[in-house]
Amino acid sequence: MHGSVLGLEVVLPDGRILDSLFTLKKDASGYDIKQLFIGAEGTLGVVTAVAISLAPMPGASQLAVLGLQDFSKIQRAYVLARQSLGEIISAFEFWERRCNELVVQYEGYDSPLSSSHEFYVLIETRGACLQHDMEKMDWFLERLQKEGLVENSGVTRDKDDMDRTWLFRSQMAHAHSKSGHMHVYDFSLPSKYQYELLLAVKSHLETAGLYGTPGLPVSDVTIFGHIGDDNIHLQVIAKEFGGVVEEAMEPWVYEWVGSHGGSVAAEHGLGAHKGQFLKYSKSPVLIEAMKSIKRLFDPNDIMNPGKHVSRA
Repeated sequence: MHGSVLGLEVVLPDGRILDSLFTLKKDASGYDIKQLFIGAEGTLGVVTAVAISLAPMPGASQLAVLGLQDFSKIQRAYVLARQSLGEIISAFEFWERRCNELVVQYEGYDSPLSSSHEFYVLIETRGACLQHDMEKMDWFLERLQKEGLVENSGVTRDKDDMDRTWLFRSQMAHAHSKSGHMHVYDFSLPSKYQYELLLAVKSHLETAGLYGTPGLPVSDVTIFGHIGDDNIHLQVIAKEFGGVVEEAMEPWVYEWVGSHGGSVAAEHGLGAHKGQFLKYSKSPVLIEAMKSIKRLFDPNDIMNPGKHVSRA
């Protein structure tokens, strides 16, 4: 989003209109003020117009689904994808076996692969020439096979098949919510620590006597996310929302993520709850700088009060 927005028009808390509605791709004449309002969650002003840089529709698309045995192979597959597919990669997603099972069970969709695997990866490419892109995908899959990284794979260029696979991926959060009360966390975290987070959470909840055997408060702990963006979604499924599960998870999980170079909020923002945990991934100086910006634009705290950095 930050790279796609060229300009903004914003109504400030005092009623003035900040006109930064430019369409230039390069402009080094002063501070890039518009970036302050992207992700500010309405705490600095009301955005009334946006200039966005759009890309043309791709001439060719294809989608591959991989079945893998362990997380380290996902990391290696991502390196090979960057090398082999390069500029045509538009998505690199992953999810684990339990996520796959929940979508099949609660949404009634067929699994993208007929065989069961510990991890699944979805790779989408978009380019200008299908023949060229097919050759790159074939080369990529050959490299995966040579290194023994995948147990199974499937590729489609059919739009309906691609839509069905994306629908399967998009229903994961919904399927989790049907299986119990979902405590969901949205982190940015270096990919080398993402599976480690899952293991750490399971161990932490087991030690707390909340997870590990049937009948305990937590029934499932899962992860899925966007490897290409270092964005991971952690789900803790419990018999009830809040209570002992939330007490065990917070602030522990935010401390863990911060200590491993992550961010407590990736794409879903801080809102009314997560601002209090900002200190685990941002320095005191940085937090104070953000609060100073808030005071400068909104000294009376009338824009979305009590939210975002105001909770830090």
